[in-house]
Amino acid sequence: MFVLRRLGIGAKLVAATVLVLLVAGVPIERLAARDMEAALLAEHSPRAAVDAALSRSRRAMLFGMGAVIVVAVSVGAATTFFITRPIRRLTRFAMAMSEGDLSTRAPLRGSGELRQLARALNHLTSELSRSIAEVRTERDLLAGILDGMSEGVLVLDRDGRILLANRALRAMASLGEDALGRSVIEATRNARLTEAIQLAGQRDEPVDVEVELGRTLPRRLLVRVSRRKGPVHIRRDALDARAEHDGASAEPGLIAVFHDVTDLRRLETIRTDFVANVSHELRTPVTAISTAAETLQLGALQDPHEAAEFVDVIDRHAKRLRHLVDDLLDLSKIEAKNFRLALAELDIAPAIDHVTQLLAEAARRRRVTLTVDATALPPARCDRRALEQVLMNLLDNAIKYAGEGAHVTVKARSVDQQVTIAVADDGPGIPPHHLGRIFERFYRVDAGRSRDLGGTGLGLAIVKHLVELMNGSIEVESAIGRGTQFTVRLARAA
Repeated sequence: MFVLRRLGIGAKLVAATVLVLLVAGVPIERLAARDMEAALLAEHSPRAAVDAALSRSRRAMLFGMGAVIVVAVSVGAATTFFITRPIRRLTRFAMAMSEGDLSTRAPLRGSGELRQLARALNHLTSELSRSIAEVRTERDLLAGILDGMSEGVLVLDRDGRILLANRALRAMASLGEDALGRSVIEATRNARLTEAIQLAGQRDEPVDVEVELGRTLPRRLLVRVSRRKGPVHIRRDALDARAEHDGASAEPGLIAVFHDVTDLRRLETIRTDFVANVSHELRTPVTAISTAAETLQLGALQDPHEAAEFVDVIDRHAKRLRHLVDDLLDLSKIEAKNFRLALAELDIAPAIDHVTQLLAEAARRRRVTLTVDATALPPARCDRRALEQVLMNLLDNAIKYAGEGAHVTVKARSVDQQVTIAVADDGPGIPPHHLGRIFERFYRVDAGRSRDLGGTGLGLAIVKHLVELMNGSIEVESAIGRGTQFTVRLARAA
């Protein structure tokens, strides 16, 4: 029995056939021999006896052959059933594996070739599962790296259609999931980027270009487009319905890397504007001082009236220069985080009274009525020197720009967990399109009038920084012909 189990399918079929023939052949041979012996013994018998013996022999042979056929068919059917049953099991296993179920295993039943085939299929399934797990790990790692990058990555196939766009690029260029499978011009609507991609497809060297992408908030992006060195192995059946192959492109595509330089360009613009504004602000007082000094040297000193006038010009512009330098130093310290504040509990009312007293003479000269309403206030958490500088800038601007005969009001209130200080005037107001930029350095609503009044263009920028350093906020409201109000919100002391 052990030897039979070790035999293969072919050997088992041969053994079964031999066994059937041996079993069926013995009785047939005995019947035939007996009839022939009887015929020979009756050699001198009548012809009728011989014919009868031959007839009996034929019947025995037919019966024997029929029995052999019946036994062979029965043995063949039984053998086929027992042999094909494990084959059917292996077929079901192979079908399950082809459908993606790699957790199942082929049963190790039977012997010979079927058992070896089951072992081979199980080994193949194990190796395939391991390979797929490794590919998935690498895919997840690559996807994590791409989605974690701050640079945008765009992968194109040989036809210029988008195969992959990482999270950073989708945010930069406002791309949706429907961008996959489309051309770059369809997805971005940017002709300059499309031209760079077409040029990179014709050259071996990378192509660098700076473009602006995005609809709501456009971003300035520095793009490097280069050819990929290997074939593309990304499935495209979900991307392009016309691709009927397995998704592997026969030729390399293109890859584009996007660097967001929006903030860098903005900083460059701020630096350029800052240098230009400082140069412009310095040129006017320096030119005035130089001209007045030259006029005095040429003989104006001999005329007391003219000498006093030109000395007054020198003094006025020297003070303007000093204010500009002081504001620049304060702003540079604040932006460099070197402007240290000592936050403490502070009573707001005395600080407001102190500043209004300092500016009372300036208000009187311009016939501006200055009113203060700040009583029964809780202490706020702030820095006294910074608060006084904030109030000084806001009140000085209100007195200057409200116009002669205007009214300026300072109101302080306690609202929820905050102390609010509102500086309001009933002057001409600020046009709405200026309100969004009024806290920028050197930004002026009326540049000519501001310079005539001695403004440096840095006061409100300093105010905003100081308020934020005190963990507060500032906002502005204005309407043409109805005046302007600046509101400072500071945290109440605990």
